[in-house]
Amino acid sequence: MMKYSLRVLATLLCLGLMASSPALAAEMPAQETTLSGEIPLFVPASVPVQPAEQQKDKKQDLKNQTERPGKTSDQQEKDGKSVADHDGLVVDEVTQDRTLSEADFAFNGLHAGDSLQKVKRIFGSPTKYAQSAHYTELKYNRKDLDMTVRLRNDTPQILKEAAAGRKAVHPGVDSVTLAEGPDVYIGPGIHLGHPAELLVRKYGRPLQVLRDADANVYYFVYENPGKDHVLVFAIGERKVARVALLPPRPPYIEGRPLEKIGGWTPRDFTLVGYGVNEPFVANKYNMWTNLVKRSGGKFWLYGTYGVEVDRHNMVKKVFLLTNSSYTGRGATLGYRLSTIFSLYGEPSRIEKGPAGEQFVDAYYYDSPFQKGVSLVFISKHQTDYVDDVLLISEPIKNIQDPMERYGLK
Repeated sequence: MMKYSLRVLATLLCLGLMASSPALAAEMPAQETTLSGEIPLFVPASVPVQPAEQQKDKKQDLKNQTERPGKTSDQQEKDGKSVADHDGLVVDEVTQDRTLSEADFAFNGLHAGDSLQKVKRIFGSPTKYAQSAHYTELKYNRKDLDMTVRLRNDTPQILKEAAAGRKAVHPGVDSVTLAEGPDVYIGPGIHLGHPAELLVRKYGRPLQVLRDADANVYYFVYENPGKDHVLVFAIGERKVARVALLPPRPPYIEGRPLEKIGGWTPRDFTLVGYGVNEPFVANKYNMWTNLVKRSGGKFWLYGTYGVEVDRHNMVKKVFLLTNSSYTGRGATLGYRLSTIFSLYGEPSRIEKGPAGEQFVDAYYYDSPFQKGVSLVFISKHQTDYVDDVLLISEPIKNIQDPMERYGLK
């Protein structure tokens, strides 16, 4: 079940928009899956903090609405989970500056290049076996395992060495596709069904985050140290649904490297495929649920995200509505702030709200490619979780007011 941004829901309710979207109205926030093995490390903040003006909350207290279901701050402390100290940054030891090894690209210890005998030793005899001149394919279709392993047959020695315009051909396991297998672990212990947040905490920042807009499935892509294979995690319903180990090829690996400034790429400052200050093109795969007109502009509200468009049809703002959409680095609503800091590093600046559980803080990551463009993560004082994610091209006048934050006031 999706976790909707409760601030967005409250905004839509105030505008009377929910009646036209039964799917949105029927959903309730889902309780987050607990992550295991968390060892937070507190690091003093070295980024500028921008204090917000002291002001009264003009809306009713949303404490009960925005508090994470089933967990209070006291319960979190009892469970051994740290609540973020907003005077410092929380960095997760698991993902901070972690370098992946070949062991992270293994299935129960099976690596690319391993022999047919090793495949059978680990997984037993296949259900189906097929062989061609160049490849051998093993299919496992059991109650506890749905997996395909493709191996490159042995080849002449001259082809095993790279030459001008040609890569070396290595016999052995060439690809693995896992669709079902509760007892199969990938790398450091990722299983099918594990939450996406646990994946990025274990593996760190994906090389790419791709979206199948038609099915609303995301693909988190990681490249092995030898750069001859990629590991692709298909994320559906916020969990790892399938995993594939593949030789690198488009769209998982791009033909040319993206422009980088200080470790940032232009894709880091897009959201759900949209960049700000660019012409708006309606998503042909997703049907919009509401169209709101405000001050000469329009708000296109889709099932999992919203887009603000000005009178010149230029995108001015993009925001997530549910935790079924992700940023370019694999973040979404409900993530711990420590996960955000691990994926994005220190914020460019922090806007702190007044003291009080009902107020929020904003963590800004400013684009080096466009002046005034920022990716913003919003978190309430009483939690260590992301309430909202926005890509903006203009300053937010009042981050404490959800309607004003989204430009709907």
